[in-house]
Amino acid sequence: MLATGVDAIFVGFDVSVNMLRTGKLNVDTSRVNLVAADGFKMPLRSEARFDLIHMDSVLHHLVGKTKAKSLLLANVFCEQILQQLSEKGTVVVEEVYYVSHFVPKLTSSLIFYGLKILNFLHLDASGIVSELLPGLEVNFFSDKEIEKLLGTYGRVQLIKKNPWPTPKLYRLLLLKNIGHISYMVTPT
Repeated sequence: MLATGVDAIFVGFDVSVNMLRTGKLNVDTSRVNLVAADGFKMPLRSEARFDLIHMDSVLHHLVGKTKAKSLLLANVFCEQILQQLSEKGTVVVEEVYYVSHFVPKLTSSLIFYGLKILNFLHLDASGIVSELLPGLEVNFFSDKEIEKLLGTYGRVQLIKKNPWPTPKLYRLLLLKNIGHISYMVTPT
């Protein structure tokens, strides 16, 4: 959006100070205000409204004690985000997705609870899979689960689906493929 020359106020929120540092290296901070904040406690006035809200790789990081509690967190987050949207606004959601060889909820549960067990036992599996950093917890959704979640808030339109190469080790977790997917949500 910045490259288009649109005259707008841009605000970016992230709970990770490291992500904000990276953002500051990649954007003109005279046009973008980057703020460290928890997505559930964003420092916004209640009347603040945005014409476009963009979320990238947020939903799978909303992790509760169980899969059900994680889904509840994702719903609460989406509801809060939509309260900040202007009347004719749009939400763009980019997320990691997966497709399962079998039952999507089984694959997601294997990953979710497998990470919980690794963390509970204080096991470092990063030597086997570099992405499995100690303390990592995620709640991945299948593409159909993301569409269903977002569909409760309006009309969902697929923008882009970009599959990634699926390492053989991931197939042990019943992953057929994994990638990045983008949707546009227009509240109805």
